Amino acid sequence: MKIGIIVHSQSGHTAAFAKAIAAKCSERGHDVDTILLMTTGLSRPSSRRFTISNAPGDAELAQFDRVLVGGPVWAFKASPVIMKYLSSIGALKGKKALAFVTMGFPWKALGASRALYSMSKKLELSDAEALPGEAVRYLFGKSNKKQLDAAVERICARIASPV
Repeated sequence: MKIGIIVHSQSGHTAAFAKAIAAKCSERGHDVDTILLMTTGLSRPSSRRFTISNAPGDAELAQFDRVLVGGPVWAFKASPVIMKYLSSIGALKGKKALAFVTMGFPWKALGASRALYSMSKKLELSDAEALPGEAVRYLFGKSNKKQLDAAVERICARIASPV
């Protein structure tokens, strides 16, 4: 199966989560492409004036059997970068897709649940079948390895189901 992971990461935490997902999926025999979205003009979480310089378009997304999108939780919401990207796509008809986030708070109710919901709704608007997403907390700049590994396992199990 060909899996595309599109991720926005400011601090590197979400990129590390994406890398762990890609490694586990590759270990299970899947072909994985990870695309780290690059931005210009993004100065703070509330910024709305930025551009994404390498956003994969609909034609590029069409090559994937599964699409995963990830980003950090900023100000109790999904990152504006990943939300802008999700608003720009439309080629996910019939594909299974999954959102994942990282956050600095210890409780999902402080933004992760809302971010996953928003991202999943955008995936559904692109005609994807949105699978339940996952959140990993990075407290004081460190992840809980057990929590990260468990989230990666759940993601791999969800996306491995037949089309």
